[in-house]
Amino acid sequence: MAHDDPRLEPRRAPDWAGVARDALARAARAEPLHVFSALLDSEAAQAVRALARAQAAGAAPGPLAGVPFVIKNLFDLRGRPTLAGAQARLGEPPAPRHAAAVRALLEAGAIPVGLTHMDEYACGATGENVIGGPVRNPLDPGRIAGGSSAGTAAAIAAGIVPLGLGSDTNGSIRAPAAFCGIWGLRPGAGALSAEGCFPYAESLDAVGPMASDAGLLARAYAVLRGRPPDEAGLPSIAGLRAGILRAGFGDFATAAANAAVARVAEGFASARHIDLPDAEQARAAATLISTYEAGRNHARRGFARRHAGYTAVVRQRMLAGIAVPREWYEAARAWQRAWRERLAALFQEVDVLLACATPYAATPLGAESVILEGRRYAPRADAGHMTRPVSLAGLPVVAAPCAGPGLPLGVQLIGPPDGEALCLRAARALQAQGLCRSRVQPWPAEGR
Repeated sequence: MAHDDPRLEPRRAPDWAGVARDALARAARAEPLHVFSALLDSEAAQAVRALARAQAAGAAPGPLAGVPFVIKNLFDLRGRPTLAGAQARLGEPPAPRHAAAVRALLEAGAIPVGLTHMDEYACGATGENVIGGPVRNPLDPGRIAGGSSAGTAAAIAAGIVPLGLGSDTNGSIRAPAAFCGIWGLRPGAGALSAEGCFPYAESLDAVGPMASDAGLLARAYAVLRGRPPDEAGLPSIAGLRAGILRAGFGDFATAAANAAVARVAEGFASARHIDLPDAEQARAAATLISTYEAGRNHARRGFARRHAGYTAVVRQRMLAGIAVPREWYEAARAWQRAWRERLAALFQEVDVLLACATPYAATPLGAESVILEGRRYAPRADAGHMTRPVSLAGLPVVAAPCAGPGLPLGVQLIGPPDGEALCLRAARALQAQGLCRSRVQPWPAEGR
């Protein structure tokens, strides 16, 4: 007999198994996008059993209970090889333990669905240098998904999962988030442990979440920090001052990318232009530091005996890094310290800095160059043009998908040191205002 008062109806247990089954089915249907290096059927089933046991014991559900997520195959997952997008690592033994970020999400009740493809050893910005073929953008499969966290961004944009793990050295969360129209967070320097994540350049590496929703992005970051999520009401950015980075940033971008920044700036109390013409030196310093550290990291991991397994482009990058003199590296690190102080000082005048996440929307697969508005761009080199100087400064930044016509464009919401909460507050407020929203396109779309 049904109860007259719906509050007296017995609560139905969440169908965690159904959630996992549906996500894995969506992942299988999206095979043409080349998103996954492995589907995690057994790990998903194990997570479902853990949720059922906790529920039977009367334990409170975790803050991410039942949320399906994917993992960039740069993070260790116990029992699976960490491929790092590299042909040379296909024979690697299984990882003995989970990476710290993976462990945190699992302990919060999230359900793992797959390991995602990426650029080889995270050396790329397009998602094309991956085992077996390029990751395709779900919004237009003839275009790049961005890199190096390509598969994670594509999995979210394709509606397979709402959450994923990525890493970002010089833009590897922000560029794919922008190209695929989703949210991504690069935390500030040292905010999250990178333990169990194959290193690229430890001075610049950051791990972080990517999500279809700004609120979920914030909740995942809280979990990764080991803190309770902030479930406060609708956030506000009333009174916050924005600084729009123009010279050194916007002057390299297309009109559409700059228009996206201008639209986002409308959500703030005030906005002013800030010029940083020496940002090109910051880009050079970031490139030199990351090249030097990557070369030495790979040298310590047997590059001398394994170099034949690298693609030519990545092999050359490692050789270049090994050849960089130590004094050049030290000079770049000194410049980095000065740059960090300079950008931190800007927050005496503004609360948030705004910049394009990429100079343009997603470009066609395989394009070595494109001409946009009369300027020639090289996607493999230019996709991280706007992100490298921010990485060098070690500042927290959210890549926000800007609402608008055509292919999505991303805007960097850059906060002061230790300002992740401010960036995430701004992200949630801009989403509530409708100025920023994800562009999830469930795959396969009708007619595909």
